[in-house]
Amino acid sequence: MSAEPRDRLAEILLAHGPMADTTATSARTLEQIDHSVSESLSAIHALDAQVQQESPDNAAIRDGIARLVNCMEGLRSVSCPADLRLPMRLVEEFVDADRSPDDFTVAMRKLVEAVEAGGRAKSDALASLAAQVEAAGADAASSSSGAEDDAG
Repeated sequence: MSAEPRDRLAEILLAHGPMADTTATSARTLEQIDHSVSESLSAIHALDAQVQQESPDNAAIRDGIARLVNCMEGLRSVSCPADLRLPMRLVEEFVDADRSPDDFTVAMRKLVEAVEAGGRAKSDALASLAAQVEAAGADAASSSSGAEDDAG
């Protein structure tokens, strides 16, 4: 991604502030979703194992399907109290332009990576500058103490 689209995406996101409410309720909701997904996957694996048997038990398969449906209903019933909003300009630039929502995800990841790399570079530069200042200060201190010894 070139710098221009990345900068444009950053401008749009920063102009609209935070996009999600990260509350304890949201965390509980995520835990419920995680649990429902885990239960659904477990039900799918159990069903798969039952179907793969040489002589499948129809009653067990029926019960497995019922369990899977219940798990999926539980997943569907989880409501997210978080207020998630996308800026209209973002929708227009990605969705209305027939670009995949995955393009947005890729763009966000690259933006985060670029910001992280920039922050890391600045941090490294500041650490290098601090080391140079400390070294210059130590040299100045030793040369001034050496000059005092010569004068005395």
